[in-house]
This record gives sequence, structure tokens and C-alpha cells, in this order.
Amino acid sequence: MRAQDAARVSDAEIGGLAQRFGADANVVKAILRVESAGPGFSGGKILISYEPFAFSELTGHRFDASNPGVSSSSSRAPVGGNQAARWAKVAEAYALDPAAALGATSWGVFQLPGRYFATAGYASVFAFVDDMSKSEARQLAAFEAYVSRAGLADELQRRDWATFAGEYEGGPNAASYAAALAAAYAALPPTSDDGYITSLKAQNNAALTRADYEAAAAALGCEVEAVQAVVEVESGRLGAYGADGRPIILFEPHIFSRRTNRMYDASHPTISYPTWDASKYPRSQDDRWNQLKAAYALDPQNAVASASYGLFQIMGFNHAACGFADPKSFVTDMAKTQAQQLKAFTAFVRANNLADELVRKDWEGFARGYNGSGQVERYGGLMRDAYNRLKGVA
Repeated sequence: MRAQDAARVSDAEIGGLAQRFGADANVVKAILRVESAGPGFSGGKILISYEPFAFSELTGHRFDASNPGVSSSSSRAPVGGNQAARWAKVAEAYALDPAAALGATSWGVFQLPGRYFATAGYASVFAFVDDMSKSEARQLAAFEAYVSRAGLADELQRRDWATFAGEYEGGPNAASYAAALAAAYAALPPTSDDGYITSLKAQNNAALTRADYEAAAAALGCEVEAVQAVVEVESGRLGAYGADGRPIILFEPHIFSRRTNRMYDASHPTISYPTWDASKYPRSQDDRWNQLKAAYALDPQNAVASASYGLFQIMGFNHAACGFADPKSFVTDMAKTQAQQLKAFTAFVRANNLADELVRKDWEGFARGYNGSGQVERYGGLMRDAYNRLKGVA
């Protein structure tokens, strides 16, 4: 079980993994700090830890009495000591039950337990361990597969350490593991503005044509004026872009607060607070962009997920409904053209089954699905009024 490739996982690979999760790169770095705090290999052999409790569970406690050094149902502590001592315990357990021994061992830079092999996409624990032993790149791929299949990406996006720890670590040690992850994350320097925010400028600010609206309306089966009514209410006279070419935005501090588990409410009260309060919105686009920049410096993905953009003011956290893998890729597209914003709106309406509300002009029903349950009557009434004006109805 010696490395075929001893290259370390790079910052670019860590950042790419975090982006695919829709999380801050520091989230992945915090996990690495807690799990291995260094390379995934030691002396050319894969880094391991061995858990007698897990071996006992996997073998039905058959060896607790005869081999208490490798099988214990009373202690959840992993085997201490150096790597040689740990490998000796794995060898002893392997002689008793090979699959259980490998399943009770955690492997590599993410210390992914062997018993998670199926969730990580492997047919057997033997295939899993063989792959983990090749390189840190394979260890990263297995961790990504596990997180994705276990449905934990959202927990990493929100830095819900408790839920993540409950699944990844489990048992009574989960609380201390969650605390260690939170402390490791807090100790990392905040992600700086990498030029992404300043790159969000229109490639082409051509206004949507009647034909554009007709195509979208036809795709949704509704009237053109129904789509235009949404634009009038959502962005109105501001339009899609400011004079500087940046998309019109509204940053929502209460969303940022929720998505970051209230972490910044005390330290950054102007960009993170627990409840919606329209009176606190800055009046100018410059100030709203400054909010987004400040939040981005703390948590890039959750920052861009916490604002709405362009003609239709779709929130960044709705990226998946619009056909994008993560908030940043969604916002990058929204910054390009009004045509892209219209395309995202059409996808969002379809994904949320709201086309029928537009067809029937059920404005309150549409507002409930589009704007949320907080101001259904207000938004529904505004859209009805806008539609009637566009249709020339008194």
C-alpha cells in the first residue's frame, strides 16, 4: 500500500472541490487540518487511524474478549501512537477479519473510513483501500464522492459542522469533532477578493426585444405581458445593469446570516443579521455591492448566494433551479447579458412549476413560489397591477 504518486493536493484542487460543493475553500482546508494536518502519506505508506470500536461493531463483537487490543465495544478512542503501531493493529485485525479490519481503518488526507466505501462509490472495501493508496488526488475524489452521495454538500455550504460531524464522525465524539472543525475554520485567514466580484460586468447590455419576451412566454405557455410584469416589479426602472455595467443587485444580510450559521452576526452586523429588515437596505447600488464584497471576503459562495441579480432578481441560492452547479457560476452568467437572465428566469419558473400560475395569472400563487411566503399579497398585487397596465386594463 505505497503511494504511486506522492504529490500533495494543491490549493487549486482544494478550491475546485470547494467550488463543486458550493462551499468556501476554507471549509475543505479546515477538514484537512482536523483530519490529517499534513500529507496523506507517511514514509510512502498511506496515513491511517484504526478504531477498535468500529472493528467490534463490524464483527458483531466476536473478538472483544480474545483480542481486546483491536476489538472493543466499550471505548471509541482510536489507537494512538505512531503509524507503525497503528499498522500493527490493522495487521492483527486483518488476520481475524480482513474486510472488517479495513472498514475499521480511516485512510489518507481526509481520513475517510473504509466502512464508507459503498457511499464513496466502490464495490468493496478492498477496491476502496487499493484506490486510496495510490495518491492524494484519489483520496480527494473519494471524499468528494462520499460527500455528494451522502448529501452533505449543503451542510458544508452552510458550515453546519454539527450535522456534518454527526454523519462523518458519528457517535459521542461528533460534538468535539464539530467544535474542532469550527475552530480550524476560524483560525484560517478569510478568503480574499480574488477579482471575481470586480469581474461581474455586462458583456453586452442589449435590452430584451419583444421577440425575446415572446419566445420566453411561448416556452412557458403564458402571455408576454405576464413575463414583463415580473420584470417591472422585480427590477422596475433600475433595469438589468447599472451605468457601470454591473448587474442590479440586492444583498440580503438575513440570508447570509442563515447560510453561515449566524457566524458573522456579531462581528459584521451590517452584512449579517438574523431577521429580514427592509429598513436596513442601503439605498445605492454602490453600497449594496460593497455589502456583497465584504461578505465575499468572508465566504465567497454563501455571499453570492445571498444576493439577487438583474432583471428578474433571482437569488444566487436558486442556482440549481436555473441549471447551474453552484452560486458563483450562476452569478457569472447573470452578469453577462439580459438574454442570459431571461433564460435563467424561464428555467427557474419551470423548475418550480410556476408556469401554470403565470398562465392563469394567479399572481398570489406565483408570488408565493417566486418571492416566498413573507409578502405574498404585496408582490401578488404589484404584479397584477403591472400586468393590467401592460395590457391597458384600467
